[in-house]
Amino acid sequence: MDADALIADLDPDQRRAVTAESHLVAVVAGAGSGKTRVLTRRIAHRIALGDADARHTLALTFTREAAGELRRRLRRLGLRDHVEAGTFHSVMLRVLRQRWTDTNRRPKTIASDRRRVLRDAQKEFGFPGGRLALDAANNEISWAMARGISVDSYASAARRAGRKPAGGVDEMADAFSAYSDIKRKRGIIDFDDVLLDVLADARRDSDFADGLRWRFRHLLVDEAQDLNPLQHRLVDLLRTGRDDLFLVGDPAQAVYGFNGADPSLLVDVETRFPGVEVVRLPVNHRCTPQIVAVGAHVLTAGGQTADIRSARDDGPPVTRSSVADEEAEADLVARRIARGDPNLIRSGGVAVLARTNAQLGAFETALSDRGVAVRRSSTAGGSPLEAAIRDASSNTSPSGLRAWAHDSLDDLDALESAQARLDDLNDRRSSPGEPSVRASSPHQSQIREATAALHRVEAERRVATTLLEFLRDQPRGDGAEFRSWIATTNPFDDGTTDGVDLLTFHAAKGREWHTVYVTGIETNLMPHKSATTTAAREEEARLLYVAVTRATDALVLTNAERRAGYGRKPSPFLSDLELDPPAAVPPPASLRRARTVDPTLQRLTEWRAASALRARIVPTQLLSDRDLSAIAHARPTNAEELDEATSIGPLTAERLAPEILPLLRSSVT
Repeated sequence: MDADALIADLDPDQRRAVTAESHLVAVVAGAGSGKTRVLTRRIAHRIALGDADARHTLALTFTREAAGELRRRLRRLGLRDHVEAGTFHSVMLRVLRQRWTDTNRRPKTIASDRRRVLRDAQKEFGFPGGRLALDAANNEISWAMARGISVDSYASAARRAGRKPAGGVDEMADAFSAYSDIKRKRGIIDFDDVLLDVLADARRDSDFADGLRWRFRHLLVDEAQDLNPLQHRLVDLLRTGRDDLFLVGDPAQAVYGFNGADPSLLVDVETRFPGVEVVRLPVNHRCTPQIVAVGAHVLTAGGQTADIRSARDDGPPVTRSSVADEEAEADLVARRIARGDPNLIRSGGVAVLARTNAQLGAFETALSDRGVAVRRSSTAGGSPLEAAIRDASSNTSPSGLRAWAHDSLDDLDALESAQARLDDLNDRRSSPGEPSVRASSPHQSQIREATAALHRVEAERRVATTLLEFLRDQPRGDGAEFRSWIATTNPFDDGTTDGVDLLTFHAAKGREWHTVYVTGIETNLMPHKSATTTAAREEEARLLYVAVTRATDALVLTNAERRAGYGRKPSPFLSDLELDPPAAVPPPASLRRARTVDPTLQRLTEWRAASALRARIVPTQLLSDRDLSAIAHARPTNAEELDEATSIGPLTAERLAPEILPLLRSSVT
């Protein structure tokens, strides 16, 4: 790797972050400012200079997808040595399993579904309450374990923190105790226990702690604003005595307070880490100025600062629609998408975002009714796939799992019946002789029910097939191990891009699309009715900011005047929002000359449009405007120079050079 080439296409702020001489650096990176680019270039640049060892570099992320993207980018940059990259839990689980082997301890099973274990604990140990008590217990245990609070200390800590869970603190203490007892009895741990056990072993065994610090001597943390106190402790363990730490994050995107996240690590970073070098990335390269302005307005309305600006040219104005109810909202969004650019849908360039999973079903139905493919998070809480996974994994024995799988695959009557029912209803709707049926609300409801039934049967068959694969790999596995296997292997990701993505605001974090519909921006949803404190409402504003800034070029905001039969008002986060397009500002008189078109840039633009059409992608997904202009200006003569002039990487440069270089030669006069 060429160290200079690694920073050639960075803006001044990004370059300062990547090349900082200090080994203790915090990068406050606004939405769209290139934090993943900075993170990967920092790793590659230090390794290229010999300032870091790839084999001793650890990059911690919050999702498997983020870790995978980080590894892919490092390979594209030319890094061939292995860099450890993964989530806190996946990396430390590998550490813990090796620790069990080294100390001759019996391995424990990881329980990925805390609610199911809690239900079993409720039955076995009898703590009171129904579903609401289980929900409250799940939340309280998550809150406590994220802070390293033990069962015995929970009640006093919860009262000091002003916690007021349903059923009361004492009842939750009983639930926490029962949960701890059943884990111990079954020899299982959950994901939070993984970090707690590593920290406990490091505290008891200094050689083990020193070994961890030697193994992971260069530490980088992505999305640092989402660290909870337990993860803070792990970071402190690994950096002790070395302070080789690179933090990247954005306090304005701290949206996991409900899960124990503490954004103060970045807000107070100079106090927490004396001598840290802080670099700020205030330039958004992703979104148009119109979208950035809406995001800044949301933060300001939520009582927070918004130090972010766009580096892009003006785009279309953001649009906002207020409709009668949730059905009208789904219909409006589906109609607009169906009339839009089909290439955007085929390339995965459109998303519909909502505050809760429950809202997404109406959009899925409305889009499907218009023949628009949808892609919903396969294991989202309310999806048919997740329901089938829950049902299958409720079996506690291999024989029970196998029986469930075969029953689901053998029940062809259910599949054929569901498909036939849906076909019949669609035939009636499309019949020209039945306009009343076509327009009737009951008929639409029947179609939704039939569609849901078909999706449920299809999901069960999909899970059954996957379950049999799991049992071939782990013939003694039970339901809990099946869920853990799903969490670590992600077997339901088919890798396709065709369709409109349907996600919650939280699930959309870290993603981007050309066109985004942000829906349900109204009271009770945004801020959510559960946000009863100032801190919670501020987090809701940050969550809306995250949703808004997922759009690169086109943003549509919607709200309903009535939802679930109750009146709603537009969200206060949109109060006084002006969406008029910016007034055109004429150039100075000295510049008012006829514009000349660069023939090289025009030729490249035409080539890009034709190539993108053949590939069924958006032109900017092939080459950004910035890269196109750089090519026209630099006029590279080979693939290596093409790579140096752009951000596309050496492999893409090699692939595109035979098409681009002749265009440059033919434009030379």
